Amino acid sequence: MIKHWLAAVRLRTLPLSVSGIVLGTSIAAVETSINWSVFALAVTTALLFQVLSNFSNDLGDAIKGADQKRQGEVRMVSTGLISAEKMKKAILAVAMLSLLTGISLLYTALKDQSSLVFFVFLGLAIASIWSAIHYTYGSFPYGYHRLGEVFVIAFFGIVAVGGSYYLQTGYWNSFVLLPGLASGMFASAVLNLNNMRDIDTDLTSGKYTVANFLGFLLAKVYHTILVILPIILTHFFIRGLHYSEYAYLYLLIVPLVLSHLVRVWNTTEKHKLDSELKSMALSTLLYVLLLSIGINI
Repeated sequence: MIKHWLAAVRLRTLPLSVSGIVLGTSIAAVETSINWSVFALAVTTALLFQVLSNFSNDLGDAIKGADQKRQGEVRMVSTGLISAEKMKKAILAVAMLSLLTGISLLYTALKDQSSLVFFVFLGLAIASIWSAIHYTYGSFPYGYHRLGEVFVIAFFGIVAVGGSYYLQTGYWNSFVLLPGLASGMFASAVLNLNNMRDIDTDLTSGKYTVANFLGFLLAKVYHTILVILPIILTHFFIRGLHYSEYAYLYLLIVPLVLSHLVRVWNTTEKHKLDSELKSMALSTLLYVLLLSIGINI
C-alpha cells in the first residue's frame, strides 16, 4: 500500500538531507549568480540518496534483526508490511534513478569544465550511492562498524556543502570545509541520538556504534561536542571570508541547542531521546537557514 511506502521513505528525514545543498548553494550565491537548474537537480539527487538510504536501512536492519526491539518509527520489512523482495527492487530502482539525476546534474553544471573534474564528481556520486545503500545493508554495513558518523560528516557535510558550492561557482575555496564539517557534525548528532536511544538493543543484534562503544554517559559528552563544535567552526568561517556581522544570525540557534543539551543530559531513560531527534533536526535546519540568510544580507 502507498502508506507503507511513504512510511518507508520516512518523510521527516528528507528536509535534513538537502540542508547541505542549500548551505553550499547559499555560500556560492555570495560570489556568483545561482544556476537554478543545477540547484534543482542537486536537491532532487540528494532526496533520492536519502530515500535510497532509508529503504536500504529498512531492509538491512530487518535482515540482521536490529529492528526486533528498537524504539522509534515502525520499520516496514521487519513487520512484513513490505516484503524483502519488493524492497530490493525499490532499492535498485531508486539507485538507478539517483544515478540518472546525478549524471544530469554533473553534465548541467560541469559541461564547460575538464573531463577530469567530471569524473571526480562522478566518482563522488557513485560513492554516495554506495554509502546510501551500505549503512546497514550489504557485505560491509559500515553503520554496524562504528563508521556511521564518518560517512555522515563526509557526505552530508563536506560533499554536500563543498560539492554544491563547486558546482555553482566552478572553483574551490578551502574555507567552505568549515561549514561543511559543521553541517555534517549536526547531522551526525541526529544519528548519535538515534544510536544512544538504541544503545542496548543495537548491541544485542551485533550493531556496533560509537554510542554503545562509549557507553551512555560518554556518548552524551560526544553528543555535546558534535553540537557545540559546529558553532565554533562557523565563527572561523565567517571571519575567514570577512562576512558582515549579519552572518552571526546563526547564533540564534544557541538557546535552542543549549536547551536540547540540557534535556539530553537530564535524560536517564534512553527511549525518551526519541523526542530529541526532532529538536536536533530543527536546530540543524535553522542553522542552515540563518547562516544562509546572514551571509547574503
